[in-house]
Amino acid sequence: MKKILFLSIALFGLVSCGEAQTTTQKKEQAKKQQTTVINKVVGQEEFEKMMKKPDAQLIDVRTKDEYNAGHIGNAKNIDFYGSDFKSNMAKLDKSKPVLVYCAKGGRSGQAASMLKEMGFKEVYDLSGGYGSWKK
Repeated sequence: MKKILFLSIALFGLVSCGEAQTTTQKKEQAKKQQTTVINKVVGQEEFEKMMKKPDAQLIDVRTKDEYNAGHIGNAKNIDFYGSDFKSNMAKLDKSKPVLVYCAKGGRSGQAASMLKEMGFKEVYDLSGGYGSWKK
């Protein structure tokens, strides 16, 4: 009788541990999915699609003069060469997609890398920059 009781308790313990492990594994997997970082260079078509998201943050990292000569949509100008560049970028919402571009892709590529290091979850860099933008 004691053997049956002991085996029942042991079996229950094993089943319970198996359940807990599965639940823990599921939670860890869900957490990894939530912290997935997207940092990629995209073409104009995908960039335009991303711009239509209501929470997208469109950032032009060219100089003020370059920006004033023409820019994409309602982009906010944050000059890559400005002394306050990093602090201005830090003011953006890290949980919302950031779309960056420059003249040809160099500065925006560096900016995208910086944003990734700062903890931004979704960063899209326009391939070829403003120079490749077709209106």
